Amino acid sequence: MIFPCAPSGEILVLGVGNPLCGDDGLGPCAIEMLAGAPASAGLTHAHLQDAGLPGWGLPSWFQGWQRVILIDAVELGQSPGFWRRFQPEDVQLWLQDEHLSLHQPDLACGLALAQALDMLPEQLFIYGMQPADTTPGAPLSPQVRARLPEMIDHLIAELNSTAIQDKI
Repeated sequence: MIFPCAPSGEILVLGVGNPLCGDDGLGPCAIEMLAGAPASAGLTHAHLQDAGLPGWGLPSWFQGWQRVILIDAVELGQSPGFWRRFQPEDVQLWLQDEHLSLHQPDLACGLALAQALDMLPEQLFIYGMQPADTTPGAPLSPQVRARLPEMIDHLIAELNSTAIQDKI
């Protein structure tokens, strides 16, 4: 697999998940939604990529990127459609509770490997949403479908914020 190189000043937005398993496909679906955003959304400095199920290969996706945003279905112990933005430090806390990604090896394992290999990007944020249904062959659940635009709007606002722009 060939991984994209980091053009100067860009942010990698990585959708993680399996679109053939219901809400587990929200990462790739979010990437499709972002790719379809109008030019006025200001995503010219964001490289959008569907990573599928990277597992242990996650560190390879980070290579050369200083800024990465991951989007994934995350076991948060909340009601379906609940989403939040967090950082890798939060993932380490959740590892003890066995929450987080639905994948094996999961997102937390991939992040732990990236950290052990000193391959974590300088800035890494995760947008995670609690799934309702990850049954193979199921579409996105109504709960996730209803909340996904809100999460995408928040992500676009963050990408366009002066805090991130100043660091590019």
